[in-house]
Amino acid sequence: MGPMQTPHKPLFRFAHISDLHFSKLQWSPSQFFSKRWLGNLNVCCVRKAMYDPEGLTTLFPLFHEHKVDTVLITGDLSSTSHPDEFALAKQFIEGLREEKFQIFTLPGNHDHYTKAAYRDKVFYDFFPSRYEEKAEFTLKNEGITTTSLGNHWWLCALDTALATSLISSQGFFSSELEARLESTLKKIPEGDRVILLNHFPFFSNESSRKELLRKEALRALLERFSPIVKLFLHGHTHRHCIADLRNSSLPIILDSGSTSSKKEGSWNLVEISSQGCSVEAFKNSTEEGCSSWKSFSKSFFHW
Repeated sequence: MGPMQTPHKPLFRFAHISDLHFSKLQWSPSQFFSKRWLGNLNVCCVRKAMYDPEGLTTLFPLFHEHKVDTVLITGDLSSTSHPDEFALAKQFIEGLREEKFQIFTLPGNHDHYTKAAYRDKVFYDFFPSRYEEKAEFTLKNEGITTTSLGNHWWLCALDTALATSLISSQGFFSSELEARLESTLKKIPEGDRVILLNHFPFFSNESSRKELLRKEALRALLERFSPIVKLFLHGHTHRHCIADLRNSSLPIILDSGSTSSKKEGSWNLVEISSQGCSVEAFKNSTEEGCSSWKSFSKSFFHW
């Protein structure tokens, strides 16, 4: 299967993956003083059988085949925000960099899983907080960062994850972050476009325990800046989704699903051109004990 073709020459091509959930079981008694014991129990009883983050290296040749130049990862690189898990995720990302892919990532709720990991921002000991040196804001300190992708396109990422209770995996779009995002979007040059990354969707999940708090404020802001923000990429739900919400003055929504899931693994290949974008969705297919990625849908959206 060759590279996907848009009706016009692509400006750039990226892969969107998410919810990798690298895990490392921890036996230290200190885990019982945080939420990590629950995460370890989940890894031992459920996640080890459901996810295969080590198998993500099978994506490397596929990315080359489809001429991917950038990989966007929308959070949950770890399972319990332990440094050993971040080290495994970093090893995977360094492997991507060695293959000459440009990488941008942000944290999900599992990456700020415990109060200590959230307080100390351990995620940022392993992964960059700023996408470019001259960026005004950082993910670690202000919860937002941006970079120019060239060709009048910008990448903007939000950190809305936080440590929560045992039964919650909520995010929080604070009023301070709202003000910074508004300020950032106002500074985008006229005629330029934005791809916005966030771990959480801005619409309701099936459970209030998993939703983004103040999601209505994010949605209202996106409606106001609908001429600028063209794509909204997220993870968290573990359900692949492509939704064109432009008739509601909202962006095109892309949820990659959990890419490391053994049965439901998925990701999106996106080509941006001056006239629109193509989205090709891939799913992990296991036949006769062998895992392989297969395309299952293609869409084109005109600007």
